[in-house]
Amino acid sequence: MKTRVTELLGIEYPIIQGGMAWVAESHLAAAVSAAGGLGIIGSATAPAEVVKNWIKEIKNTTDKPFGINIMLMSPYADEVAHLAAEEKVAAVTTGAGNPGKYLKLWKDAGVKVMPVVASVAMAKLMERGGAMRLSQKAVSQADISVTLQQWHFCHRL
Repeated sequence: MKTRVTELLGIEYPIIQGGMAWVAESHLAAAVSAAGGLGIIGSATAPAEVVKNWIKEIKNTTDKPFGINIMLMSPYADEVAHLAAEEKVAAVTTGAGNPGKYLKLWKDAGVKVMPVVASVAMAKLMERGGAMRLSQKAVSQADISVTLQQWHFCHRL
């Protein structure tokens, strides 16, 4: 199956596994990637050495693309952000903060960046940083007290 997403990420199917903290570790991410989707390691608050071991396990399991989800509020976010570039993972998803200071690092390493942001202002900031919008999801006021927009971006090639 060919779509813009599959071509952009080098995967067979337009399936991106969520980087669920302490659930999406090497075994799940490797299985999803080996099956043709994009497996994502949920780094949560794991130190870089733990994430590096997960990366090694995935690389020993499959040669397919995979990524890392980085929770930017983690005390280890900076170490893991640099590790993603060093290991040249296919993609990084981010949450809980502004990944702007890492965009150039990741772009220079060839890492696709898919930040998840909670406002139009942050979306515009990511676009100015070189990211492009892949999709937008609006949550109705019936679901929460304020309208929330989530923007998913992928760094321009």
